[in-house]
Amino acid sequence: MTPKKRRTVTDIIGNEYEQWQQGEIITIEAGTGVGKSYFIKNTLYEKAKREGTKILFLLNRTRLKDQFTNEIKQDNKEDTIDIVLYQSIESVLRRNETYIYESYKYIVSDEFHYFLTESKFNKFTEDSFKNIIEDNNRIRIFMSATADATIEYFQKIGIDHRMYKIENSATNIRSLSFYRSEEVLEEFLSSIKKENKAIVFTKSATRAYELHKKFSDSVFVCSETGNSAYKRYVKKDKVEEMLNSEMFKEQFLFTTSTLDNGINFKDKSIKYIICDIEDIDILIQCIGRKRSLNGHDKVNIIVKSITNKEIYRKKKLAEELIEPALYLKNNDTAMYIRKYSKNDEASSNRLIYDRNIGDSLEYEKVVNEIKLYKVLYDIKIYDKMLSEENGFMNYLQDKLQQFSVSVIDDHCKITGLYDYLDNIVGQRLYKEEQKELISKIGLRDNYNRIQKSCDSLNSYFRNNKMPYHLRDKNRDGNRKLVDGSPNPKFNKTYWTLAKHIC
Repeated sequence: MTPKKRRTVTDIIGNEYEQWQQGEIITIEAGTGVGKSYFIKNTLYEKAKREGTKILFLLNRTRLKDQFTNEIKQDNKEDTIDIVLYQSIESVLRRNETYIYESYKYIVSDEFHYFLTESKFNKFTEDSFKNIIEDNNRIRIFMSATADATIEYFQKIGIDHRMYKIENSATNIRSLSFYRSEEVLEEFLSSIKKENKAIVFTKSATRAYELHKKFSDSVFVCSETGNSAYKRYVKKDKVEEMLNSEMFKEQFLFTTSTLDNGINFKDKSIKYIICDIEDIDILIQCIGRKRSLNGHDKVNIIVKSITNKEIYRKKKLAEELIEPALYLKNNDTAMYIRKYSKNDEASSNRLIYDRNIGDSLEYEKVVNEIKLYKVLYDIKIYDKMLSEENGFMNYLQDKLQQFSVSVIDDHCKITGLYDYLDNIVGQRLYKEEQKELISKIGLRDNYNRIQKSCDSLNSYFRNNKMPYHLRDKNRDGNRKLVDGSPNPKFNKTYWTLAKHIC
């Protein structure tokens, strides 16, 4: 049976782009590999070329900008499409200058989840967002594979838009697993066959570089901008070759989320994408870097797990962060200063900034609305996760449309446990040996109490289909040892472990 052809952005828009009017806002929400950029660089390009107008194409990553710029040059489309970073616009606006849009009929805001996700680190995303939204003289097109939060923000502030959407498909995912400890991750990476490759996304350049040093057959990437001390270890020639060829020669790629969008890898030998990323939108963007070449080209996703306790802690920190901002929204600057002047955390609150009043030296306290909304949105997600056990894992499982998940720590633990159990089969396990066995298994109940009885441990063996059985209530009846000396274990009870032959 011939597989069903996946619909593209060009398919769902059809000829409607011919009807788009000045001042209109268009949103395109679609996953990776369905032609968002293709539509702009081909269909919309032809229309703009025919009209004698231009397209301003906005991006959020320097490497992505370089890649797109090269494509535009190769296709001889520089006359109509200009590629610019959001950060460049924000820099102009910080100097109280106006970014010149007059020559553009179309502003394309690619990866527009940027305004929210990057607001955690960049306080100026609100500036570029407002600048684009308030320009009613152009057609503005917003595109992303992870647009849920930003679309909700549009709705909250009353932005009307014409929407096109292709539901995300997870058909290229072979499995979804989680890991808890960094030691288990390293053990897992060591077990990957040489012919298979993995992309590992980390929260920090420090961790990415540590892994790069431990695994010699690897390439390291982090942002070349900013203050990271590790950017000097990035081999630019390797990165450029990787971006041009859309593959890497080494077995492992260790990177921060600097490669989270726009950059594609087309390589069937990439079998694993591993993410230590907490923001769901960024995580999904990272997963989308591997492009499936056919129906059999699938990838295994492995994500660092977050416990409900950690999620609860994040929620509380977020609630503490928004409290001063919500107070300021309902009161003036003077009242805010009186209330929080002695609160160091509130006075440096990242949701609040100082804004000059006209041309005077006076200022007022103002809430960064995009930053505030992002934190409120995160709290809503935390609440959803906290509504059930293993909330993070279940939320991501649902988001990625997976029927089942596994935890690789459990597999590694059981594998090591088999070796230990085989070594003690048939031995007499007295009190100290029993403690060691109980500790090795580490079985706990719902109240986190360690389980010590033979019945509980035998249930663990049965539930995990492990061919072992403990027998207790044995008593040592030998008064003397083989050499005739007194037996210190005389009359003491012990366990024995048997192994079934399957």
